[in-house]
Formats: sequence, structure tokens, C-alpha cells
Amino acid sequence: MSRLQWLRLHRYAGLTMALFLLVQALTGALLLYRGPIERLLDPAGQTSRGRAALISAGEAARAANSAMPGTHLIRLFAPDSDRATWFAHMSDADGRRTYASIDPAGGAVLRAGDLTCFPLEAALQIHYRLLTGRAGMMVIALNGLALAIMAVSGVGYWWPRRNPAKALAIRWRLSPRLVLRQVHRTLGVIASGFLILISCTGFLLVFPDLAGSGVSVPPANISALQIDRSVTLAQGIFPGAALRDIRVGGDRLTVNFHAPERNGRAVDGVAVALPSPHILSAMPASRSRALWMVLLPIHTGEFIGLTGSALWLLVALSLIALALTGPLMWWHVATQRRRAPRKVPT
Repeated sequence: MSRLQWLRLHRYAGLTMALFLLVQALTGALLLYRGPIERLLDPAGQTSRGRAALISAGEAARAANSAMPGTHLIRLFAPDSDRATWFAHMSDADGRRTYASIDPAGGAVLRAGDLTCFPLEAALQIHYRLLTGRAGMMVIALNGLALAIMAVSGVGYWWPRRNPAKALAIRWRLSPRLVLRQVHRTLGVIASGFLILISCTGFLLVFPDLAGSGVSVPPANISALQIDRSVTLAQGIFPGAALRDIRVGGDRLTVNFHAPERNGRAVDGVAVALPSPHILSAMPASRSRALWMVLLPIHTGEFIGLTGSALWLLVALSLIALALTGPLMWWHVATQRRRAPRKVPT
């Protein structure tokens, strides 16, 4: 492709998806540090008081049901740090979702309500489906493809015949408009490899749900005793493993345990039959073929280690800058064209 073709492809993809890319970058940056940010924004609703005996998963579910009558438990996340809380996903008969934060020390409901009460959960739902279900997931998938196209086309347009380091230099003494263009170019080239990795893994993460049937399993009425018996049975399969979450749907309950020996996002899963709890199946993370277990640590940067989140935050900030400067550059060019004097035919 010629440089002009690379530029047109880059410009069309960027102008079409710039707003969505900005939203993805902002929500992604927040989610990299979800727990600490939640506790910073809402310490009363997201921080355990730590002044009473620890409750079980079943007791946490009972507390959530009591706080929101007429709803059923869909998912329950265990505390992931010393001051963290249980986090329950609930649904009513019409499928409306509500949430509750429960203190693991004593079982008090610290916060309950819809997404307006839980801004970081809202950020996750925006990041994954734009709060609009399958239609939102379709936009997110297209967003991932557009970002990959922009990264490749941007590098293709920039690629110099020699001396790449010199071609990345920013001459700060030029006019602000030209400096803006050079900053956009250099930032985009440096971040391009990371952006391709993030966009491709993001697309592959959302695609299975997008390609699925979209039919949700209705939540089951399940008691605290059934939940605790199910967790006890599952814990017998993976003794010593830390509980990550519980999913309830139809005639079964799925218990997931952290499996850090594989990676920070992997889980050992156990399916427990309801209403009389007994083991249906167990899947160690080491044998699981679930694609998300491989992709999610890459998408979040955790595969690099402790520095991964910080590096991915820099990439997210770079994408925010690119999503803002790209349309601004186009607007500058369009404004100049409108102001340019037209030639009068003789």
C-alpha cells in the first residue's frame, strides 16, 4: 500500500471510532486498579470494618437477598484483599441487575443498588458491553478491530526508509500544530505494539460471548445452606485454594477458586448440582482450555508481573492522548481547507 492509502485507512478508522476508543481507554485505565480505586472513592461502601467474626459465602448471599427483596443471586465475588468486601450480583424476575457490597466481618450490607452506586462495576460493564448487551459487545469487537487497523496503518504510514530514531524525533520549536502532529506520530509508533496486543486480545475475549446464543439461564432460588454446602464440597476437590467467586444459574452452582500457579486470572472450577448439592464436574486450571484464562492476563498486563499494570496504564494514557489528538489534527486540516482562498476560473 502507498503512504496515502495507509493515511486514509488510518484516518477513516480513527475518526469513526475515536470516541469509543477514548471510552475504552478511560474505563480500562480505571479497571487496572479497580480495588484500590473503589475503596478510595467509596470507603464506607467498599471497605470492611473488620470488627466481627467472618461470615461464609452463604451468609453473604443471605445478607444481599435481605437488602434487595425480590432478587436472586447470580454471582458472588469473595473478598480479594484484607479490607475488601463480598460483592453480589443480583437479578429480579425481569432481568434487572442490582448489586450489593457485604462486609465479610459481621455481614452488614455496606452498599446496595444499581450501577450508579458502583462506578467501577459500571466502568467494567461499559468497557465490556457499553451497558447495552449484545449490541454493545458488537461495537466493542469492532472497536478492537479498528484499533488494530489504526496501529498497523499508522506505523505503515510512518515507516521511514532509513534512520527510524530520527524519524521519531519531536522538534519542539516548530509551531504548536506541527508539534501536535509529531507528538501524535511518535506516541502512536511507540505504543503501536502494545495497542495491537491489547486490541487483539480484547476482540478475542468478547467474541465468544458475542457468537453465543445470548440466552441467559434464569437464576435459581438458592439458600445460604445450599451455597455453603456447595462451597464445602468444592473445597474438598481443591483443598487450600482461595475462593474467587460463585455463579448461580439453572440447576447448578459453579464454584471458582484462584489458581495462581497458572496465572493471576486462572481458576479451578467445580460444578455443583442443585437443589441437593453434589459434585457434577471439576476442572483444574492446569487442564482448562478456556481461552480467556490465557488472554485476560495479557489484556490486563498481568502476564508481565508487578510492573504490568503500571505499563498498561501508560499505554491507556497514550491511547487517550491519541484519541484526542487525532480528531484535533483532522479538525485543524479541515479548518485550513475551508479558510483557503478558492481559485476563480478565468
